[in-house]
Amino acid sequence: MLTTFNSVIYLLFAVLALGSLAPLSSHPHWFIRGWDYPRVQIVLIAIVAAVAFFAVNSFGAEPPAISWKSITVLAVAIAAWHLFRIVPYTFVAPTQATAWDPPQSSGVSAEQRRFRMLVTNVEMENGQFEQWSRVVEQTDADVVIAAEIDGRWTSTLEKLKPIFPHQIIYPQDNWYGMAMLSRLPILESEIRFRVQDDVPSIDAMIELPSGEAIRVIGVHPRPPEPIRDNDATARDAELVLWGKELAEDDRPIVIGGDLNDVAWSPSTRLFLRLSQLLDPRRGRGFYNSFHADHVWMRFPLDHVFHSTHFAIRELKRMEHVGSDHFPILIDLQYQPVLKDEQRPLEEKASDEEEAEEKLRRAAESEEINTVSAFFPARTPSIT
Repeated sequence: MLTTFNSVIYLLFAVLALGSLAPLSSHPHWFIRGWDYPRVQIVLIAIVAAVAFFAVNSFGAEPPAISWKSITVLAVAIAAWHLFRIVPYTFVAPTQATAWDPPQSSGVSAEQRRFRMLVTNVEMENGQFEQWSRVVEQTDADVVIAAEIDGRWTSTLEKLKPIFPHQIIYPQDNWYGMAMLSRLPILESEIRFRVQDDVPSIDAMIELPSGEAIRVIGVHPRPPEPIRDNDATARDAELVLWGKELAEDDRPIVIGGDLNDVAWSPSTRLFLRLSQLLDPRRGRGFYNSFHADHVWMRFPLDHVFHSTHFAIRELKRMEHVGSDHFPILIDLQYQPVLKDEQRPLEEKASDEEEAEEKLRRAAESEEINTVSAFFPARTPSIT
């Protein structure tokens, strides 16, 4: 019995070690990229497995085939490897995005430069329309980015017009429909198809009460996942294209949505270095948004990134809305004086080469329609 138990522990550590090293490969296969997600879970499993190994073998008459010291070293190495990536998203790390300091605001009223945005993947099959609407109304958001909008959801969005009179709705029945609801005027907008012609993004200019305009973008790239045997090629290419484009835009920018990627993955960090945007999660917490129904399998998949023009008033995960994703609310203060004071992630010499490799791989993929940053926009439903 003890031998069997130890064999299971040895096999478990072998799997954890190999899985931990897998993301070092740039291969886009879902099995490789999937190991980017459960870093917190791997740390906990390694610690629990090591403790169980020590506890069980302390009563054994025969010494284990692998020494306690070796198991300890392996468990510490695995935990340290993953903690290196996830600690920046905990309270022990410094924040990247500056917290709002009211005394710094001057001139235009601070409330007129405030911007609240809710990012929500409604889950296309979700039928709890009233619950979702109630939570949305409670957030007092200025803009709502909603992913997985299909025809069933359009009437629910229409009912919110008294609160959000400006609406861009592009319903689809493939889990990639999208909508942008706004209580603030939408000055201009377009539907963008960056990589695949059935995966839209919404790109809009929103006017704040102060009269200043900010660029707001909603995204939902296709994930790497085993059920449909999708790899990460499309998602990574889309993030690269957005990163390169936004780096050339000096206007205030907020981009959010279900990225189908964790905050600490190589792809998301490359996007942040390319775009020079800020991640408000860094130094504040994980804000795990998926899976809403399974505590043991939660990851930060729904994101909001913003330019250095903004300070953070609040970042919050909202309550369950019937979806497999929790909504994420961000409360920003447009404060242009911070533009040259906040520090995005430092660019690496290899970033351009890595970005081009991801675009080249996408261009060669039979599953991808285009990787043109200027793919023709389609006419959205603006109501």
